[in-house]
Amino acid sequence: MSDVYLYSVAIYLPEPKMGIVAGMKNQLAFKGGNYGSRNAKAHITICELNIDTERRLQLIKGQLYRVCVGLSPLNLVFDHFGAYDTGVICILPDKESDVVLKELMKNIRNAIKVRLLHKSFNPHITIGRKLNGEQLSIARDLFMSTKVDLNFICDRIVLRVRKDKGQFEVIEEFIFQSKTQSSGGQLPMFN
Repeated sequence: MSDVYLYSVAIYLPEPKMGIVAGMKNQLAFKGGNYGSRNAKAHITICELNIDTERRLQLIKGQLYRVCVGLSPLNLVFDHFGAYDTGVICILPDKESDVVLKELMKNIRNAIKVRLLHKSFNPHITIGRKLNGEQLSIARDLFMSTKVDLNFICDRIVLRVRKDKGQFEVIEEFIFQSKTQSSGGQLPMFN
């Protein structure tokens, strides 16, 4: 590996919930036309970074593995929509999920010992971004008065790469193992 690629650390929704979000994206595209993030799988971005060597990629994977060993699964609830004049419509967590997700995201970002290009501080699941005024108005009409109930167990994070201008592709999952780390023992670098 000698090229610099953009990587993303994210939480993916379980497949049935991903389908619900995909349906919302399809509904918005049908009514308002194509838009940014239309084809992206449902996720919660934690951070983005550049990686330029295989050695650095393995180092990052090790850091992610080590932090996930001590993490426990979380029951998350996303229960309302947010629409912003910046051209974004998204699904937002309830108050309790917001608090635990912000802490989880902070712990994961702190475990990565390289410069991050982007840090996400507000957990959300994007339905559409870079929406023009008409699309945003359609999105508000479609979703803002709609009840949403996305409950799921978050028990892993993913490392994704984007090698061209297309969508990110998952290259590895890191499972939360709920293990306490003893001061004397050494954890394996990879699972």
